[in-house]
Amino acid sequence: MQFLISVSPKRVAFSLSLWVLFFAFAGCTVKVLRYVFNNRERWMSLFDLDAEINYPSWYSSFTLLFCGILLGIIAVAKKKQGDRYFRHWKALAFIFVFLSLDENLSLHEILIINDLRKALHLGGFFYFIWVIPGAIFVVLTGLAYLKFLLHLPRKTRDFFLLAGTVYVGGALGMEMVCGYYADVAGQRNLIYGLMASVEEILEMVGVIVFIYALLSYTGSYLENIDLRVKIVDNQER
Repeated sequence: MQFLISVSPKRVAFSLSLWVLFFAFAGCTVKVLRYVFNNRERWMSLFDLDAEINYPSWYSSFTLLFCGILLGIIAVAKKKQGDRYFRHWKALAFIFVFLSLDENLSLHEILIINDLRKALHLGGFFYFIWVIPGAIFVVLTGLAYLKFLLHLPRKTRDFFLLAGTVYVGGALGMEMVCGYYADVAGQRNLIYGLMASVEEILEMVGVIVFIYALLSYTGSYLENIDLRVKIVDNQER
């Protein structure tokens, strides 16, 4: 018995975009209610884009994990084809699985150490100190993947670059802007809340572009992927 599942990259991207629009509206509304009308209802934290373990973070975690799964499938297919860049796909899969975990567990915040920030006299754009190792990681990864990107079809490469620019622009760029503002005016105000929301929205948009790129690439260059599942009884081993 064979099951055929048809996936349209445009429909997937459109559906995910609707969710992002909803979370963007809900998240910004929550910030206005909190800081303008001083509304502190407990349900509001479920839609706060700058909070963890809520609907927006679960959505982001799921989409990042979906990217990891797609990258893993491509890596397996590339390995069977003898492609020399299959390890790059595999490494990307692990990176996105980690990002998925980080979205809910905030592992990167371990690097936010107030005493270290004071000892190094950091502030402004480096108020959130994790952006320093984060920026170094992005630069090193970009250099390591330069030949990989040049090897990709032009359309896929352009979408990868667009997705990376939007995502990193939110995760690092807006984080640095938010850090500068937090250092000057603090974090418990409407302006900071809206800026932090923009950061999360940019990350979500970047992931949507990346998912579209991965699905389009799979459909155009790996259309004959045959995915099978076999259930094996322990007694048969």
